[in-house]
Amino acid sequence: MTITVEDINNGAIVRIAGEVDLSVSPEVKEKISEQINLNKKENNFTIPKSVYADLSEVTYIDSSGIASLIHSHQLAAKSGVNFYLFKTSPGVLKVIQLARLDSIFKLVDTVQE
Repeated sequence: MTITVEDINNGAIVRIAGEVDLSVSPEVKEKISEQINLNKKENNFTIPKSVYADLSEVTYIDSSGIASLIHSHQLAAKSGVNFYLFKTSPGVLKVIQLARLDSIFKLVDTVQE
């Protein structure tokens, strides 16, 4: 599994590739949380910032990975940051839909302006 971060005008994209399971989900949660904290409203930003979890290259995700995404969603809401699941791979999307979390997460295929 690899994680990279790309800074964008209105926040950051956290790109995740590979399998997200119990052994790596804490790292996923930490990297996303780090970007949420860097972009939170308290840092005197006049417009809300956004953090995108790019899941296009995630080949597998288990319940611990889903829990990391839920934690990130909740932290973003508390911090005044928009949190999006970006370009979600078909396998991950199916897990999200089976868990009925597609109505909670903001699923997007393009960066929101």
